[in-house]
Amino acid sequence: MKKAGIIITSAVILALAGGLGATQIHWKPSKIDRFGDTVTAVESLTVPDNARIIALGEATHGNKEFQELKLSVFRTLVETTNVRGLILEGDFGGCALANEYINGGEGTAEDITRKLGYRIYRTDEMCALIKWMREYNETAAENDKVRIYGADIQNDMCAVKVIKDFYALTAPEKAAEVSSSLDELFGTEEDTYRKSDYDKIISFIDESAKELDADQSRYEAAAGREKFATARRAFDMLRCYMEYREKQRFSSLYRDTQMKENVLWALGIEENDHDSRLMLSCHNGHMTKNRSSGATYLGKFLHDDLGEAYFAIGTDFYITKDNLPGKNGREMHKFCSDDPLAYQVKYTDDNMCYLDFSSVPENDPVYEKIHNPMKTGSLGEQYNIIIKLFKPFYQLDFAPEDMYDAMILVYEAEPTEIWAE
Repeated sequence: MKKAGIIITSAVILALAGGLGATQIHWKPSKIDRFGDTVTAVESLTVPDNARIIALGEATHGNKEFQELKLSVFRTLVETTNVRGLILEGDFGGCALANEYINGGEGTAEDITRKLGYRIYRTDEMCALIKWMREYNETAAENDKVRIYGADIQNDMCAVKVIKDFYALTAPEKAAEVSSSLDELFGTEEDTYRKSDYDKIISFIDESAKELDADQSRYEAAAGREKFATARRAFDMLRCYMEYREKQRFSSLYRDTQMKENVLWALGIEENDHDSRLMLSCHNGHMTKNRSSGATYLGKFLHDDLGEAYFAIGTDFYITKDNLPGKNGREMHKFCSDDPLAYQVKYTDDNMCYLDFSSVPENDPVYEKIHNPMKTGSLGEQYNIIIKLFKPFYQLDFAPEDMYDAMILVYEAEPTEIWAE
């Protein structure tokens, strides 16, 4: 890069990375007196009665605390509200298989955890979530059981398995033919379809979906409404998967648009079939109300559609040791967000706390912070030397109130440990 007549070479950048970048220089915010009076323990969080979707963000994909929050927040909502559905930023098909497992299906929690869609989810923390959901359902009344859904469209093999299993259950006479066609078109490993088969794949999906729709009542009688709805949507997800890769060229707008449709589809099942509410778990960038990331839209779409019925709980760290992909596998990198509110957590009795913006009085110094732009952290599943060197590449600068309705603040976040292949 060139600025003010000075050429900054890659060698200079690397030298800086070994100096400034490695130490992550940051400014310590001032202490806010009585900060502890405005926050509560995460286990004590409450949400408004009119909230239909409670969204929990994560400031990074690579920290234990943010993965643990998926379970602790969901468990709290199950115990204190009528939330019974959880939809992840995860593979639609993989989470459908997980839903079978937590409702008494075969397999192990470890195997099911590996199917959730991303390598970042192959952790003890995510496995604990799956184990808790299955254990909860083992003793829960039928109308009190929990369910898990996946919002994402970036994988194909688990959706294929969902469809195969559905035909084996409901139409054994067709199962072998459908399975053979799926193997021919999609292959037997992730992303191994032939690009030249695009039109043939779309035609097969459309014809199969049309046949399911025409004979819906028989299929529902054999499998139940929800299994039919899941298998039918699995065809739609395979179509979206192909469109996303071959026509939309991995468009973020297309991906988040389809994720929104999946969230609303799951909300419909929860509200209409179970009289319950839905929790959404995804990266902060996807779930903010104001589209804080230029490449993600999900939270803005949902907030536009639902208004105050969309309740957004963001998260942030002050210091993170983040598990990120590197040239030699996963690597731990340290960052500081400069978030003045997350910094205050060091003066409390715990490493994290819950801050409900609606409970902060106007004369409280925290009120000014949440209603004016301030630095917060945001790290995704990528790493390069520029991120390490220049904080604006992993910082947001918005008023928290514009992004969220509440926040869970962590002072120091530890890296996840991802299972070996």
